[in-house]
Amino acid sequence: MKTVRNILAILVIALTMSCETHYRMITTLERNGQVHREIYAFENSPSMEEHSNSFLFYLSPDWNITRFNTIINHNFFGKERKFNVKISKDATSIEQYSQDVQYDNDKQSFAAPEESVSKKFGWFYTNYSFKAVYKKLKYEVPVPIANYLNKEEQILWTQGDMNNYKAFNGSEMSDYLNEISDKFFEWCSINYFEISLECIKKLTTGYDFDTDKENIYQEIRKAKIEDMDINPETVCKILDFFYKTKYFSELNKANGEILENDFETAISIINHVGNVISYELVIPKNLLKTNAPIIHYDTLIWKVDGMRLLFDDYSLLAEYRVANIWAFILSSLILIVAVGSLLWRKIKWR
Repeated sequence: MKTVRNILAILVIALTMSCETHYRMITTLERNGQVHREIYAFENSPSMEEHSNSFLFYLSPDWNITRFNTIINHNFFGKERKFNVKISKDATSIEQYSQDVQYDNDKQSFAAPEESVSKKFGWFYTNYSFKAVYKKLKYEVPVPIANYLNKEEQILWTQGDMNNYKAFNGSEMSDYLNEISDKFFEWCSINYFEISLECIKKLTTGYDFDTDKENIYQEIRKAKIEDMDINPETVCKILDFFYKTKYFSELNKANGEILENDFETAISIINHVGNVISYELVIPKNLLKTNAPIIHYDTLIWKVDGMRLLFDDYSLLAEYRVANIWAFILSSLILIVAVGSLLWRKIKWR
Protein backbone atom coordinates (compact mmCIF):
# COMPACT_ATOMS: atom_id res chain seq x y z
CA MET A 1 0.00 0.00 0.00
CA LYS A 2 2.87 2.33 0.80
CA THR A 3 4.22 1.99 -2.75
CA VAL A 4 0.82 2.80 -4.25
CA ARG A 5 0.46 5.74 -1.91
CA ASN A 6 3.82 7.19 -2.87
CA ILE A 7 3.12 6.70 -6.57
CA LEU A 8 -0.17 8.56 -6.20
CA ALA A 9 1.54 11.38 -4.36
CA ILE A 10 4.20 11.66 -7.06
CA LEU A 11 1.54 11.66 -9.77
CA VAL A 12 -0.41 14.44 -8.07
CA ILE A 13 2.72 16.53 -7.63
CA ALA A 14 3.75 15.84 -11.22
CA LEU A 15 0.37 17.03 -12.46
CA THR A 16 0.60 20.26 -10.49
CA MET A 17 4.17 20.79 -11.66
CA SER A 18 3.07 20.46 -15.28
CA CYS A 19 0.90 23.59 -14.97
CA GLU A 20 3.04 25.54 -12.50
CA THR A 21 6.14 27.66 -12.76
CA HIS A 22 9.66 26.37 -13.19
CA TYR A 23 12.42 28.87 -13.59
CA ARG A 24 16.11 29.33 -13.27
CA MET A 25 17.21 32.45 -11.39
CA ILE A 26 20.86 33.52 -11.54
CA THR A 27 21.98 36.26 -9.16
CA THR A 28 25.48 37.64 -9.64
CA LEU A 29 27.06 39.62 -6.81
CA GLU A 30 29.72 42.04 -8.04
CA ARG A 31 32.74 43.19 -6.06
CA ASN A 32 31.54 46.81 -6.15
CA GLY A 33 28.19 45.93 -4.54
CA GLN A 34 26.17 45.92 -7.75
CA VAL A 35 23.86 42.96 -8.39
CA HIS A 36 22.73 41.44 -11.68
CA ARG A 37 19.79 39.04 -11.93
CA GLU A 38 18.62 36.85 -14.79
CA ILE A 39 15.51 34.66 -14.73
CA TYR A 40 14.86 32.00 -17.37
CA ALA A 41 11.38 30.59 -17.94
CA PHE A 42 9.19 28.97 -20.57
CA GLU A 43 6.73 31.29 -22.23
CA ASN A 44 3.55 29.58 -23.43
CA SER A 45 2.04 32.57 -25.23
CA PRO A 46 3.71 34.43 -28.12
CA SER A 47 3.47 37.79 -26.36
CA MET A 48 4.26 38.84 -22.81
CA GLU A 49 3.18 42.24 -21.59
CA GLU A 50 3.14 43.50 -18.00
CA HIS A 51 2.22 40.18 -16.46
CA SER A 52 2.75 36.62 -17.51
CA ASN A 53 2.11 33.22 -15.96
CA SER A 54 5.67 32.34 -16.96
CA PHE A 55 6.87 34.27 -13.92
CA LEU A 56 5.68 34.51 -10.34
CA PHE A 57 5.41 38.28 -10.26
CA TYR A 58 4.34 41.26 -12.35
CA LEU A 59 6.96 42.54 -14.77
CA SER A 60 7.74 46.23 -14.42
CA PRO A 61 9.26 48.22 -17.33
CA ASP A 62 12.77 48.11 -15.85
CA TRP A 63 13.05 44.37 -16.54
CA ASN A 64 14.75 43.62 -19.86
CA ILE A 65 13.02 40.84 -21.81
CA THR A 66 14.88 38.55 -24.21
CA ARG A 67 13.07 35.92 -26.26
CA PHE A 68 15.15 33.17 -27.80
CA ASN A 69 14.61 31.92 -31.33
CA THR A 70 15.41 28.39 -30.21
CA ILE A 71 14.50 26.61 -26.98
CA ILE A 72 17.26 26.29 -24.39
CA ASN A 73 17.46 22.88 -22.71
CA HIS A 74 18.78 22.90 -19.16
CA ASN A 75 19.49 20.10 -16.66
CA PHE A 76 17.06 21.12 -13.94
CA PHE A 77 17.97 18.97 -10.92
CA GLY A 78 18.23 15.80 -12.98
CA LYS A 79 15.32 16.60 -15.31
CA GLU A 80 15.52 18.43 -18.59
CA ARG A 81 13.58 21.69 -18.64
CA LYS A 82 12.98 23.98 -21.59
CA PHE A 83 13.41 27.75 -21.45
CA ASN A 84 12.69 30.26 -24.21
CA VAL A 85 12.58 33.63 -22.46
CA LYS A 86 14.86 35.54 -20.13
CA ILE A 87 14.32 38.65 -18.06
CA SER A 88 17.20 40.57 -16.51
CA LYS A 89 17.75 43.56 -14.29
CA ASP A 90 20.61 45.36 -12.53
CA ALA A 91 20.30 46.70 -9.00
CA THR A 92 22.44 48.58 -6.52
CA SER A 93 21.62 46.05 -3.80
CA ILE A 94 20.03 42.62 -3.61
CA GLU A 95 17.29 43.96 -1.32
CA GLN A 96 16.04 46.09 -4.21
CA TYR A 97 14.63 43.08 -6.08
CA SER A 98 12.15 42.03 -3.40
CA GLN A 99 11.32 45.65 -2.53
CA ASP A 100 10.40 46.57 -6.10
CA VAL A 101 8.60 43.41 -7.18
CA GLN A 102 4.80 43.18 -7.22
CA TYR A 103 2.94 39.89 -7.00
CA ASP A 104 -0.33 38.18 -6.19
CA ASN A 105 -0.63 37.51 -2.45
CA ASP A 106 -0.73 33.74 -2.85
CA LYS A 107 2.65 33.85 -4.62
CA GLN A 108 4.48 35.95 -2.06
CA SER A 109 6.47 33.02 -0.69
CA PHE A 110 8.13 32.47 -4.08
CA ALA A 111 8.11 35.94 -5.61
CA ALA A 112 9.64 37.97 -2.80
CA PRO A 113 12.20 36.21 -0.61
CA GLU A 114 13.86 38.33 2.06
CA GLU A 115 17.34 38.76 0.56
CA SER A 116 20.28 40.58 2.09
CA VAL A 117 24.05 40.88 1.88
CA SER A 118 25.93 42.27 4.88
CA LYS A 119 29.65 42.88 5.11
CA LYS A 120 32.29 43.06 7.81
CA PHE A 121 35.42 45.00 7.00
CA GLY A 122 38.88 43.60 7.71
CA TRP A 123 42.22 45.07 6.70
CA PHE A 124 43.20 42.50 4.09
CA TYR A 125 39.78 40.94 3.48
CA THR A 126 36.14 42.00 3.65
CA ASN A 127 33.77 39.23 4.72
CA TYR A 128 30.29 39.07 3.21
CA SER A 129 27.22 37.22 4.51
CA PHE A 130 24.43 36.40 2.05
CA LYS A 131 20.98 35.35 3.21
CA ALA A 132 17.73 34.68 1.37
CA VAL A 133 14.67 33.54 3.28
CA TYR A 134 11.73 32.02 1.43
CA LYS A 135 8.74 32.23 3.74
CA LYS A 136 6.49 29.30 4.64
CA LEU A 137 3.44 28.92 2.43
CA LYS A 138 0.32 30.53 3.84
CA TYR A 139 -2.52 28.06 4.34
CA GLU A 140 -4.85 26.69 6.97
CA VAL A 141 -5.82 23.07 7.56
CA PRO A 142 -8.15 21.56 10.18
CA VAL A 143 -5.46 19.32 11.70
CA PRO A 144 -1.94 20.76 12.23
CA ILE A 145 1.14 18.79 11.19
CA ALA A 146 2.47 19.09 14.77
CA ASN A 147 -0.07 16.40 15.72
CA TYR A 148 1.92 13.93 13.62
CA LEU A 149 5.50 15.15 13.13
CA ASN A 150 7.76 17.09 15.47
CA LYS A 151 9.73 20.06 14.15
CA GLU A 152 12.89 18.09 13.36
CA GLU A 153 10.89 15.49 11.44
CA GLN A 154 9.06 18.19 9.48
CA ILE A 155 12.33 19.80 8.37
CA LEU A 156 13.90 16.46 7.51
CA TRP A 157 10.91 15.41 5.40
CA THR A 158 10.47 18.65 3.47
CA GLN A 159 13.94 20.24 3.42
CA GLY A 160 16.28 17.28 3.85
CA ASP A 161 18.06 18.68 6.93
CA MET A 162 20.20 15.79 8.21
CA ASN A 163 21.93 17.64 11.06
CA ASN A 164 20.05 15.72 13.77
CA TYR A 165 20.47 12.32 12.11
CA LYS A 166 24.17 12.03 11.31
CA ALA A 167 24.54 8.95 13.52
CA PHE A 168 22.02 6.98 11.42
CA ASN A 169 23.22 4.43 8.89
CA GLY A 170 21.34 3.74 5.65
CA SER A 171 19.11 1.03 7.10
CA GLU A 172 18.20 3.06 10.17
CA MET A 173 17.50 6.11 8.03
CA SER A 174 15.28 4.11 5.69
CA ASP A 175 13.21 2.78 8.59
CA TYR A 176 12.91 6.22 10.12
CA LEU A 177 11.86 7.85 6.85
CA ASN A 178 9.23 5.15 6.38
CA GLU A 179 7.80 6.04 9.80
CA ILE A 180 7.75 9.73 8.87
CA SER A 181 6.16 8.91 5.53
CA ASP A 182 3.33 7.01 7.22
CA LYS A 183 2.66 9.89 9.60
CA PHE A 184 2.89 12.51 6.86
CA PHE A 185 0.35 10.76 4.64
CA GLU A 186 -1.89 10.11 7.63
CA TRP A 187 -1.83 13.89 8.16
CA CYS A 188 -2.79 14.35 4.49
CA SER A 189 -5.61 11.81 4.84
CA ILE A 190 -7.19 13.27 7.94
CA ASN A 191 -7.15 16.76 6.46
CA TYR A 192 -8.61 15.62 3.14
CA PHE A 193 -11.33 13.90 5.16
CA GLU A 194 -12.01 16.87 7.45
CA ILE A 195 -12.15 19.28 4.51
CA SER A 196 -14.43 16.98 2.53
CA LEU A 197 -16.75 16.54 5.50
CA GLU A 198 -16.90 20.30 6.05
CA CYS A 199 -17.88 20.84 2.39
CA ILE A 200 -20.66 18.25 2.73
CA LYS A 201 -21.77 19.66 6.08
CA LYS A 202 -22.59 23.02 4.47
CA LEU A 203 -25.27 21.31 2.34
CA THR A 204 -26.59 18.91 4.99
CA THR A 205 -28.94 19.09 7.96
CA GLY A 206 -30.03 16.47 10.48
CA TYR A 207 -26.70 14.65 10.89
CA ASP A 208 -24.31 15.02 13.82
CA PHE A 209 -20.98 14.80 11.99
CA ASP A 210 -19.00 16.21 14.92
CA THR A 211 -20.03 13.33 17.19
CA ASP A 212 -19.65 10.62 14.53
CA LYS A 213 -16.56 12.02 12.80
CA GLU A 214 -14.00 9.67 14.34
CA ASN A 215 -16.05 6.56 13.58
CA ILE A 216 -16.72 7.75 10.02
CA TYR A 217 -12.99 8.22 9.47
CA GLN A 218 -12.33 4.71 10.73
CA GLU A 219 -14.69 3.43 8.04
CA ILE A 220 -12.56 5.21 5.44
CA ARG A 221 -9.49 3.47 6.82
CA LYS A 222 -11.26 0.11 6.76
CA ALA A 223 -12.30 0.71 3.16
CA LYS A 224 -8.59 1.24 2.36
CA ILE A 225 -9.27 4.42 0.42
CA GLU A 226 -5.91 5.88 -0.58
CA ASP A 227 -4.94 9.29 0.76
CA MET A 228 -5.19 11.07 -2.58
CA ASP A 229 -8.61 9.55 -3.29
CA ILE A 230 -10.29 11.08 -0.24
CA ASN A 231 -12.64 13.77 -1.54
CA PRO A 232 -16.32 14.75 -1.12
CA GLU A 233 -17.47 12.06 -3.56
CA THR A 234 -15.75 9.18 -1.76
CA VAL A 235 -16.71 10.56 1.65
CA CYS A 236 -20.36 10.68 0.52
CA LYS A 237 -20.17 6.96 -0.28
CA ILE A 238 -18.78 6.23 3.18
CA LEU A 239 -21.50 8.37 4.77
CA ASP A 240 -24.16 6.37 2.92
CA PHE A 241 -22.66 3.16 4.31
CA PHE A 242 -22.28 4.58 7.82
CA TYR A 243 -25.81 6.00 8.09
CA LYS A 244 -27.47 3.24 6.00
CA THR A 245 -28.87 5.64 3.42
CA LYS A 246 -28.49 6.87 -0.16
CA TYR A 247 -28.95 10.49 0.84
CA PHE A 248 -25.32 11.52 0.47
CA SER A 249 -24.78 9.94 -2.93
CA GLU A 250 -27.84 11.80 -4.14
CA LEU A 251 -26.49 14.96 -2.51
CA ASN A 252 -23.22 14.57 -4.38
CA LYS A 253 -25.05 13.83 -7.63
CA ALA A 254 -27.08 17.04 -7.32
CA ASN A 255 -24.28 19.25 -5.97
CA GLY A 256 -21.12 17.59 -7.26
CA GLU A 257 -19.73 20.70 -8.92
CA ILE A 258 -20.26 22.83 -5.81
CA LEU A 259 -18.63 20.22 -3.58
CA GLU A 260 -15.70 19.79 -5.94
CA ASN A 261 -15.12 23.55 -6.23
CA ASP A 262 -15.28 24.03 -2.46
CA PHE A 263 -12.89 21.15 -1.93
CA GLU A 264 -10.41 22.35 -4.58
CA THR A 265 -10.45 25.84 -3.11
CA ALA A 266 -9.74 24.48 0.36
CA ILE A 267 -6.76 22.43 -0.83
CA SER A 268 -5.49 25.04 -3.28
CA ILE A 269 -2.15 24.99 -1.47
CA ILE A 270 -1.25 21.96 -3.56
CA ASN A 271 -1.22 24.23 -6.63
CA HIS A 272 1.94 25.84 -5.26
CA VAL A 273 3.79 22.61 -4.58
CA GLY A 274 4.70 22.57 -8.27
CA ASN A 275 6.52 25.91 -8.22
CA VAL A 276 10.23 25.11 -8.53
CA ILE A 277 13.05 27.64 -8.60
CA SER A 278 16.69 26.95 -9.26
CA TYR A 279 18.29 29.71 -7.19
CA GLU A 280 21.87 30.18 -8.42
CA LEU A 281 24.16 32.62 -6.66
CA VAL A 282 27.43 33.68 -8.28
CA ILE A 283 29.86 35.07 -5.71
CA PRO A 284 32.99 37.14 -6.44
CA LYS A 285 35.59 35.03 -4.59
CA ASN A 286 36.66 32.76 -1.73
CA LEU A 287 33.66 30.88 -0.34
CA LEU A 288 33.93 30.37 3.43
CA LYS A 289 30.78 28.35 4.17
CA THR A 290 27.30 27.73 2.81
CA ASN A 291 24.28 25.46 3.14
CA ALA A 292 23.93 25.22 -0.65
CA PRO A 293 23.60 21.51 -1.61
CA ILE A 294 25.29 22.11 -4.99
CA ILE A 295 28.50 24.09 -5.53
CA HIS A 296 29.78 24.52 -9.09
CA TYR A 297 32.94 26.61 -9.18
CA ASP A 298 31.84 30.09 -8.02
CA THR A 299 28.11 29.29 -8.29
CA LEU A 300 26.00 28.10 -5.35
CA ILE A 301 22.75 26.33 -6.23
CA TRP A 302 19.63 25.70 -4.14
CA LYS A 303 16.35 24.08 -5.10
CA VAL A 304 13.36 26.03 -3.82
CA ASP A 305 9.89 24.52 -4.15
CA GLY A 306 6.54 24.30 -2.41
CA MET A 307 7.43 21.14 -0.54
CA ARG A 308 10.36 22.87 1.16
CA LEU A 309 8.06 25.72 2.22
CA LEU A 310 5.25 23.51 3.45
CA PHE A 311 6.06 23.62 7.18
CA ASP A 312 8.73 26.28 7.68
CA ASP A 313 10.80 29.04 6.12
CA TYR A 314 13.65 27.93 3.87
CA SER A 315 16.91 29.87 4.30
CA LEU A 316 19.74 30.07 1.76
CA LEU A 317 23.02 30.99 3.44
CA ALA A 318 26.53 31.74 2.26
CA GLU A 319 29.62 33.50 3.56
CA TYR A 320 32.53 34.57 1.38
CA ARG A 321 35.38 37.02 1.46
CA VAL A 322 36.95 39.38 -1.04
CA ALA A 323 40.57 40.50 -0.87
CA ASN A 324 41.18 44.24 -0.41
CA ILE A 325 43.84 44.73 -3.07
CA TRP A 326 44.48 48.27 -1.95
CA ALA A 327 45.28 46.98 1.56
CA PHE A 328 47.92 44.61 0.21
CA ILE A 329 49.43 47.39 -1.92
CA LEU A 330 49.39 49.91 0.91
CA SER A 331 50.84 47.40 3.36
CA SER A 332 53.59 46.54 0.87
CA LEU A 333 54.39 50.22 0.39
CA ILE A 334 54.51 50.78 4.15
CA LEU A 335 56.78 47.75 4.53
CA ILE A 336 59.06 48.94 1.72
CA VAL A 337 59.26 52.43 3.21
CA ALA A 338 59.98 51.00 6.67
CA VAL A 339 62.70 48.67 5.41
CA GLY A 340 64.13 51.41 3.22
CA SER A 341 64.18 53.80 6.15
CA LEU A 342 66.04 51.28 8.32
CA LEU A 343 68.57 50.62 5.59
CA TRP A 344 69.05 54.33 5.01
CA ARG A 345 69.68 54.94 8.71
CA LYS A 346 72.12 52.02 8.84
CA ILE A 347 74.05 53.32 5.86
CA LYS A 348 73.99 56.88 7.22
CA TRP A 349 75.37 55.81 10.61
CA ARG A 350 78.31 54.15 8.90
